[in-house]
Amino acid sequence: IDVGSAPAAPVNTIKNNTATLPTPVTASSQQAQFCPQPEKLIKKDVKWTTEDAKWENYTPSSATKILGFIGAQWAGIKVGTIICLYQTNEAVSFPVALEQTRSQLIVEPKAGGWSSLVGNRRFCKSASVADCVYFIELPKDISNIYEEIKYDPKTNDGM
Repeated sequence: IDVGSAPAAPVNTIKNNTATLPTPVTASSQQAQFCPQPEKLIKKDVKWTTEDAKWENYTPSSATKILGFIGAQWAGIKVGTIICLYQTNEAVSFPVALEQTRSQLIVEPKAGGWSSLVGNRRFCKSASVADCVYFIELPKDISNIYEEIKYDPKTNDGM
């Protein structure tokens, strides 16, 4: 995982992280979204995922336990993608990096614990998923797209 000039992730074991979070919602509303809680991750073969299969890591992992959330990384220009990082019980491995299995555009995060923009990336270093809040880009309303593109020479001002 390329973390650029971001500080190294903490190696502390996270215990009793019981923050209560709002339930994530669909993209049709502009409510806060969060990385999955560490205790919600399950291992299937050599990969980590969530029970609903909405998040998955694509790099095989020999870790047997997720110890806690250590942060998130966003990459893009105005909108982009996000990965969630988790510390494992293996001292010599990289953190588990979960990605959304269904690509959703994430609005550039600026609130909470997110860093300033560093080469089209933002970093959130925290033991709590609540500090790394993000929002999904809402789909554009295209219900009247044909009305918007109709050409009427009588109303065209030549511009």
